[in-house]
Amino acid sequence: MRVGHRSARLAALGLAGLLLMPSAWAAPALKVIDDLGRTVQLSAPASRIVTLAPHATELLFEIGAGAQLVAVERNSDHPPQARALPTLSAWPRPDPERLLALAPDLVVLWGAGDVQPLARRLETLGITVFVSTPRSFAAIADTLERLGVLTGTGPRADRIATTLRARIADLRAQHAQRARVPVFVQVWSRPLMTLSDRDLIGDALAACGARNVFGGLAQASAEVDPEAVLQRAPRLIIGFDADAGRERWERLGVLAPQGTVAYVQGDRVLQRPVARALDALEALCTEIARAR
Repeated sequence: MRVGHRSARLAALGLAGLLLMPSAWAAPALKVIDDLGRTVQLSAPASRIVTLAPHATELLFEIGAGAQLVAVERNSDHPPQARALPTLSAWPRPDPERLLALAPDLVVLWGAGDVQPLARRLETLGITVFVSTPRSFAAIADTLERLGVLTGTGPRADRIATTLRARIADLRAQHAQRARVPVFVQVWSRPLMTLSDRDLIGDALAACGARNVFGGLAQASAEVDPEAVLQRAPRLIIGFDADAGRERWERLGVLAPQGTVAYVQGDRVLQRPVARALDALEALCTEIARAR
């Protein structure tokens, strides 16, 4: 009996000890590092999310967290369900009062420009902020995984990220040993605008064995002269504006078959760091191979 009483007493003391240590029973914190190197932590998966970047809206739907969105940036147009959600404007700055009225437990910001003051301001209002600026397919996969942690959709997010990494690795392997094709990226024709390699397009073209002739520009986009374009001797022009984007080059007589430059209409999704951009990239790689 003494042994039994002693065991019961020890068991009771052990239970009491655990009750005095809440951390032993508390759920582990959900913690990730965002694209500004900031630690983002939640005590439970986010259930009321506001996205202030279209790519974040799409990635959250992709991993199965669409039902947790309560508002999205006004340019969020994919998937179609996103268009039914309340919208906010991210520029020049989101309205703090509207954000607070939505009672979000997570806000996802686009990290271009000086977003640090905005992130700090929102956090002083008690809003958890994740800053997202994926600029490569590897970064898209990483973002999927981190959003999966914050939204409780980790297994699905991890599967999608793993598939994305495998597909981009396969694409790179296919084109790694081929001659690099010089490409002019025409994001707009009036005025003539191009993109540097700062964002997703540079990684996309490299995967296909192509080289952006203005890839080294310091800024994300810039206005350029047609003469400067032709001096860099592109073999292919990728136009992301309307079909009218090829008219200038037709007038100049540089497009095949009269000229030596091919022209292809680019899919705008390649300007958005999302998983489906890889589908558009695979099609673009075929056009680059033809220009080679």
